[in-house]
Amino acid sequence: MTMHRKITAVAHWTAVALLGSAVCFGASGPPHKSASAPKPPPKAAPARSAAGGGAHRATPGATRPGAGKPGAMANGGRTGNGVARHPDGSMTSRNARGGEMTRGRDGHVAGYRDAHGNEARFGHNGHVREVHGNGMDVRRGPRGMRRTVVERGGERRVAYGHGRGYISRPYSWHGHSYYSRTYYRHGGYYRGYYHPYYYHGVYLHGYMPAYYYPPVYYGWAYNPWPAPVAYAWGWGAAPWYGYYGAYFTPYPVYPSAAYWITDYMISASLSDAYAAGVAAGQAGGAAGARLQSPRGPHLVLASYSPDESAAAGPVMSKAVKDAVSQEISRELAASQKAQDPSDGSTANLSTLLADGQPHVFVVNTGLTVDSAGQDCGITEGDVLSLSTPPAESASNADLQVLASKQGDCATGAQVSVGLDDLQEMHNHLLANIDDAMAQMKDHPGQGGLPAPPAAAVQGTTQAPYAAAAPAADPNGAAELDQQADQGAQLEQQVVADANAPDSSGEAAPAGGAVAAAPPPPARPAGPITIALGQTQAEVIRGKGQPLNIVKFPSRNKIIFIYSDMKIIFVQGKVSDVQ
Repeated sequence: MTMHRKITAVAHWTAVALLGSAVCFGASGPPHKSASAPKPPPKAAPARSAAGGGAHRATPGATRPGAGKPGAMANGGRTGNGVARHPDGSMTSRNARGGEMTRGRDGHVAGYRDAHGNEARFGHNGHVREVHGNGMDVRRGPRGMRRTVVERGGERRVAYGHGRGYISRPYSWHGHSYYSRTYYRHGGYYRGYYHPYYYHGVYLHGYMPAYYYPPVYYGWAYNPWPAPVAYAWGWGAAPWYGYYGAYFTPYPVYPSAAYWITDYMISASLSDAYAAGVAAGQAGGAAGARLQSPRGPHLVLASYSPDESAAAGPVMSKAVKDAVSQEISRELAASQKAQDPSDGSTANLSTLLADGQPHVFVVNTGLTVDSAGQDCGITEGDVLSLSTPPAESASNADLQVLASKQGDCATGAQVSVGLDDLQEMHNHLLANIDDAMAQMKDHPGQGGLPAPPAAAVQGTTQAPYAAAAPAADPNGAAELDQQADQGAQLEQQVVADANAPDSSGEAAPAGGAVAAAPPPPARPAGPITIALGQTQAEVIRGKGQPLNIVKFPSRNKIIFIYSDMKIIFVQGKVSDVQ
């Protein structure tokens, strides 16, 4: 095993248990090679929608009714009290701090620009969606999640709150352009490789693997096995699985590796969703988010055992999972048939969507998207379907929600997703395919799975461009944490300025106020003692309500899940703390 694979394993074997050990979720993928450095488009890329996360974005004023430059009047000037009224019913006014607020005709805040040029865009509920200023882009996702992006000198730093994010650096190999990403998570880090290209005028980064395999291995992975195989994942006590037990349950048996890879990827996504929710809750800050449903702590029935699963079955149905498995099988087949197994173009959306077939995408990070003119959220592990490629002039794609969790965009809803976010979902699929195949290769026959052919185990090739990448910065996690703090401060300042009184003296329309962020939840002062034999009521008095509760009906066992620990009760008393 190379140093890259060792680093990947260290960073990820904490996420999901696999045969009593944790499964690693690294960043390598199917075989692809470099693509030539893209030439700049003949004109500026179109403005991004708020659903996207790349460098090309719409400004706050340009994405809502009646906005262009805040304060500019379509009808030729301001009224006597300094309020600019626009033909579509929206209006722009200046507040006491010199900023300009644009409100839609329904009175809700749409955009704000302060006296220093910092800009914000707000959702229909009055909560901030995006803030741009001080060289940073701050974007809010569901459940209070915040993503802060800084691009400088070709380098891109993306912080997903404390302890999570990546740093992307450009480099070249044999005259071709690449980006090396160092991902920081769970106190470790690992590497990923990408090639840049343009699609519909949007600058995207397509996934490149660190390793690729001989054709026989891809054929073995998507072709049926002689007989279906049962597999025990060992997720029973994992907090993320208890939390999402009503949403997802693994296949009872696996007819091919493609189906096993499906559960591998979905479990990785849900584990990330749980970690992101906990991180948002721990950070508190502007959102004070909590990883729980709006109705507070509630009972979740663990569903890894067929006789204990909910009668209605998981939200993510077998049909949805089968669609993901078919998507994975197509990728494996394409990799097997590729003339050049390192051709990077196979990771591009342009190649993926050129076959005229519907495609499914598994959400890789929390996003706030537009659905029928309203805001809603999609989070890691939700599944989307794309039936028709986006129009040539579009920088967003319209997809249908096939499966979603409580509080996310409703199943069946049509949502608009930025092309760069769609590319990242596809990258997520490719990375997990490769990482799952690495697991099966490095541990042949694990858990009773069929062993790959000997030629597949011996024929792994390291991608040459990976060795040419710049060295990873082991201190990058601390820098990303600092960036996350700066993004939170920028957002809080801009929101505070947006709530300053209107200098015109005219009252704000109903619903025009910007929603103030709730304060972080109060925490008990002093140390908290959790002892064996304590009752549930004693634990709650000392530590507060849990984020969630997992119950095992036939075992008289209950687990309280907190952000920093899980407390196990047997016969109503604390029996273990993890």
